[in-house]
Amino acid sequence: MTAVSKRVRKPTRRVRASTTASSPHTSLELQTLQSLRTIFGSARTHDAELRRSAGVSGSQLWALSEVARSNNKQGITVNQLSAQMALHQTTTSNLVNSLVEKGLIRRQRDAADQRVVHLCATAQGKQLLLRTPGPHAGLLVDALRSLDRAHLHRLSESLGWVLTRMRRTADLAAGETLMGE
Repeated sequence: MTAVSKRVRKPTRRVRASTTASSPHTSLELQTLQSLRTIFGSARTHDAELRRSAGVSGSQLWALSEVARSNNKQGITVNQLSAQMALHQTTTSNLVNSLVEKGLIRRQRDAADQRVVHLCATAQGKQLLLRTPGPHAGLLVDALRSLDRAHLHRLSESLGWVLTRMRRTADLAAGETLMGE
């Protein structure tokens, strides 16, 4: 043997995190966290598949489908589209610009009020919708739409509470140095 002998490590046992009195909901919290990760991962995967197969993002496909299904013969305005997708008007304008550039929708000025611009799906946009499998609004929106009102209400309340809690924590952390800098 050499002067420095090798130290043999004893195998260590992994100790499973137990639920203690201070954290009675640990496994439920982790299960919920994993569900949220799965939801957003599925949405990301669906978006990537759409980009690959249809050449548009999930948001663009949803916007196109909302424009195409507009009941108004003249089309839909950017503000109406923003409201239907729960997006800021600037974000919606960017979606519209990309869809116009791709030739999937067109802008049309209102005959009575030239300040108003209506959006209409082009023949190319309608064809894309026909050959692209749904849900055109995306997996998450489709799942939310399929919930009964009571479940959707409870989910909305719970998520609202989580967001409020996170905002409070973010407000408390505001102004602190980042990672001990």
